[in-house]
Amino acid sequence: MSHALDRRHFLRTGLAGAAALGLASLPGWAHAAGSRVVSTRLSDTLLLLTGAGGNIVAARDRQGLLLVDGGNRPYGAAALGQALRELGAKRAHTLINTHWHPDQTGLNEQLGKDGAKIIAHENTRLWLSTDVRLTPDAAPIRRLPESARPNLTTYTSGSLGLDEEEVRYGYLPQAHTDGDLYVRFQKANVLVTGGVVAGNGWPTADWVTGGWVNGTVAGYKALIDLCDANTRVVTAQGTKVIGKAELEAERTMVASVADQLTRMLRKGYAPADVLAAAPAKEFESQLGDATQFITESFKSLWPRMAPDA
Repeated sequence: MSHALDRRHFLRTGLAGAAALGLASLPGWAHAAGSRVVSTRLSDTLLLLTGAGGNIVAARDRQGLLLVDGGNRPYGAAALGQALRELGAKRAHTLINTHWHPDQTGLNEQLGKDGAKIIAHENTRLWLSTDVRLTPDAAPIRRLPESARPNLTTYTSGSLGLDEEEVRYGYLPQAHTDGDLYVRFQKANVLVTGGVVAGNGWPTADWVTGGWVNGTVAGYKALIDLCDANTRVVTAQGTKVIGKAELEAERTMVASVADQLTRMLRKGYAPADVLAAAPAKEFESQLGDATQFITESFKSLWPRMAPDA
């Protein structure tokens, strides 16, 4: 087995040109037509909606709804209508984007036109303000209209009140992207992870827009520190609400693979050699096939750790 690798050539071709395992195939990026939006009550005023792309959390106060993420655009409106009906509200006044991906920002245009407050990390606003090309020959993901972009941004953290509930949000640096936010409902003890925790498999980082596997590991640690034994955790995808113990178990698995990938990089392994070594094999019974996670995670290390990149 050869471990030799021309690193600059890999950065030009392996990183930029591998469309087959690029971001377009990340968990939740594409969402099948005809999906049914399913709601789960988290409290009298808090609702989880799945089946619209990325998971959506809706919270009611006297003014209407606050939404955490908006699903994919084709399904966001249906999810919003369902949340309004079930929570007895007439409008959504606030939307928090946990990151820039289309399966989280599908309601930005509708709510932006309606004058809603759209909260995000500043880097998320920047990504939504430009065309993003994930590979050199791929069609770009078009920027959102100005009215659909976040109009209240943070570099670190923030909070707002919803009647008796306090909502806190904070930055998870360079994890899934370079603009990830978590959202925590203090009274309800509900934590929304955004894209850092997939919820339906391995948490693949978007290295094109600033995520990397070691940032993902750090993101897990930060989220765990926000939990107690009773915290309910809503992930980016999937239908299961998890807890602190599940986060800790996933972090252990992700950190183990990240450590192995880092050591392989320093030894000069080529991408094919990394896959052949199967560093996640012992964990695939829990999180599923790791081919994409390993491929994208290894790519994510190159811009930060390759000495001649």
